[in-house]
Amino acid sequence: MTKFDPVFDSTESAILLAMYEEENGHYDSYLLTWKLNAGVTIGSPEAEESFKKTRAATENLIERGFVRGERQKGADGVYFKELKLTPEGERMAISHRKEVERFNKELPKIVDLENKNPPQ
Repeated sequence: MTKFDPVFDSTESAILLAMYEEENGHYDSYLLTWKLNAGVTIGSPEAEESFKKTRAATENLIERGFVRGERQKGADGVYFKELKLTPEGERMAISHRKEVERFNKELPKIVDLENKNPPQ
């Protein structure tokens, strides 16, 4: 049976990379939200939406076994503190970081090729 590499949406990807880059990788739902959405004003409707999106992505990563943390309940509903990559999550973050770096390196070549050969 063929095993495919996991696919991450942009928020899951950002969480994995942020947690890997952070020394010891400890975050909570709120810190992740503000790190990934630095331009959002705390208490605004956009902040609430950003929090929900970050929480959903975090839950997806927990469900897949890449992240673990302590579940809490507060004014915004369920959130997580002491989030940390699992050993499998660390391996995945390293692989994903390399994949992102390769993609970013190849993207200018792809764009250049597309500009030279536009679709007919």
